[in-house]
Amino acid sequence: MKNTLFLFLFFFNSLVVVSQELHLDDSALETEILQLINQHRKTFKLNALEKDPVLLKAAQDQSNYMLQIKKLSHEQATTQKKYPKNRIKFHGGIDFFAYGENVLYLTVEPKEYTKEEIATLAQKIYKQWEESPPHYQNMTSKDFGFASLAFAFDTKAKRLYATTVFGNK
Repeated sequence: MKNTLFLFLFFFNSLVVVSQELHLDDSALETEILQLINQHRKTFKLNALEKDPVLLKAAQDQSNYMLQIKKLSHEQATTQKKYPKNRIKFHGGIDFFAYGENVLYLTVEPKEYTKEEIATLAQKIYKQWEESPPHYQNMTSKDFGFASLAFAFDTKAKRLYATTVFGNK
């Protein structure tokens, strides 16, 4: 009886852990959001933002940091990575002369996301930034030619942290 109960509890706990995982194609979500931003930029006759690997590293760094501290922030505690410009330089972006950053978090269900659900999630993220004047300004600035997005997920709070880092060379 004890062995059966132990196996049941082990199996039940395994199911709970599996259900708390987020299966989300970060690259697909990044692409969807950038497409929305670029569609909007097109209405202003602005160039489309291009992805950049250095900006992706800086964005991931900030999303991971926000996950660690459990809140939104454009700053980090260490001097080397304090502001977006510092993070870009830290990750090798010495040729960037303009930079900006959008951050947010939203509650998401830990599950496997389909392409349609990723598109819906991208719309939610884009809409939040569109409705925030400083974030909107970053998305529509003629001063930026590059942007990359990265994400981090808090399994306990079910929060998806998102960061876009914008720049120009």
